[in-house]
Amino acid sequence: MNWENRYQQADTPWDKGAAHPMLSHWLGHVVIDGAIVVPGCGRGWDLRAWAEAYPQHSVIGIDIAASAVSAAQELCRELPNVRVVLGDFFDPNTWQQAERVGLIWEHTCFCAIPPSWRERYVATAAEILPAYGLLLGVFFTDMDDEGAGPPWNTPVAELIERFSPFFEVEEAQVVHHTYPGREGEERSFQLRRRDT
Repeated sequence: MNWENRYQQADTPWDKGAAHPMLSHWLGHVVIDGAIVVPGCGRGWDLRAWAEAYPQHSVIGIDIAASAVSAAQELCRELPNVRVVLGDFFDPNTWQQAERVGLIWEHTCFCAIPPSWRERYVATAAEILPAYGLLLGVFFTDMDDEGAGPPWNTPVAELIERFSPFFEVEEAQVVHHTYPGREGEERSFQLRRRDT
């Protein structure tokens, strides 16, 4: 998938012009020890929401599409705690500096990568998060992708199986909020890095 072309052609149906509604459950309510990382940050709506709620934390947005990075930098230009990087989440050398990562916010990355890359995603998240670090996010778990993603569906059982070797996986025990049109397709999860 050429994401840069999608942005240049304004073919971005995943971009709703606002942060994900489920963020209201977590913003300001979770204790974070380190930087907040937003892989596949797109135009930066979620990035900005995290940065405003946690001004004392570094917030790092990563995307492989230059147009998305430029848009996110513009959206967050007055927020000194935000750094938006043209880089590859799977190669932390392209974006990670000396900061300790305390939280990964997952919204649009896991569902966009080819399913064959899911093991790489889990390994990367486990590598950059210390013991007890958090991965919070929303996942398409009940969507019929008809085998033609992205976005790609991941059944709950597969999600738990993939992440469990490194993370305690808990479905958020709240009503899931999402954008209009995605009702019944997503679930929200809290994953805490195991101390192993």
